[in-house]
Amino acid sequence: MLPPTQQQQQQQQQNQEQPSLPLQFVSPFKLSSPSFTNVREKRQPNQQQKHQQYRQHHVGLFIVLLFVLALVIGQANGGGPPEPYYGRLIGQFVEFAHGIKGTVYAVDESTIFIKGFAYDGTGPDAFFWVGKTARPSPEGYIIPYPEEYVGIDPPILQAHNNSDIILRLPMGKRIRDIRWLSVWCRRFTVDFGEVFIPPGLDVPKPRVLPEFKRLAHGLRSSNISVLDAKTFYIPNLHYDGAGPDAYFWVGNGSEPNVLGVKVPNELGSLEPLRGYQGEDIEIQLPGNLTVYDIQWLAVWCVEYRHNFGHVIIPNDLDVPPALGQTKITVR
Repeated sequence: MLPPTQQQQQQQQQNQEQPSLPLQFVSPFKLSSPSFTNVREKRQPNQQQKHQQYRQHHVGLFIVLLFVLALVIGQANGGGPPEPYYGRLIGQFVEFAHGIKGTVYAVDESTIFIKGFAYDGTGPDAFFWVGKTARPSPEGYIIPYPEEYVGIDPPILQAHNNSDIILRLPMGKRIRDIRWLSVWCRRFTVDFGEVFIPPGLDVPKPRVLPEFKRLAHGLRSSNISVLDAKTFYIPNLHYDGAGPDAYFWVGNGSEPNVLGVKVPNELGSLEPLRGYQGEDIEIQLPGNLTVYDIQWLAVWCVEYRHNFGHVIIPNDLDVPPALGQTKITVR
């Protein structure tokens, strides 16, 4: 390589003496668009808004989930049984002959309900049959159906197609005393269909409440019972009958109020209440109303908005369903 000439050396010296200028980059966007920095500044709020919307969306979902969870917990802690409610599930019939079908429930200690029962009716000597042997056998006994019949012997079971049937165990027997329910041909000792009672089945039971609170007009009673989801048993009822516009009255809230519903008396009448002198009566809630829909039962004067006395309905009831098995009796 040749050494630099004198002119080249002078040029290099001049370049070293001149201060270097900072390198600048001119974006082509400057001529017609905002700078990249400005674009970022304008975009930043949009991203913040997206993050905020994202957080708000998830917070909203969380609140909705909490609300649903509260409803579920509330129902589990006393919101009443699911609808429709037929009692404790026992199981479905296992069919061996003659088209036996149906879902079986324990209504209370001595009552069985069959939903959607089917049977072709051609068995010569068939009955509902229960017992406590290991399997259905001749060592059982008849549950008469229908319950009320003419003559000495129970009637032979007739054909059914998707019928709803209520069976009452005879002779004071209870569901805990049996192991199975069968459709049984007595003459030929043949099991047409069977269902087994689950061991230790906890059946719904009536609930005993306190007596009426004594507030006016001599109203008092013994302990009131909830017989099923619609029926109250009020023993030893006393009331002077002097209230001008008094009724059995149910509703919600911490105590009786004007936002209640009239309940017919023991005769099914909505006339103002007469006097009672130690009578035992049963009353039933009207329409589709059940004990799971109310918080108190009272004797209430509509005209003067006066509570003569009431009893609180607990929210943890587990009473039998109202399927027509409870008959109102007048004493």
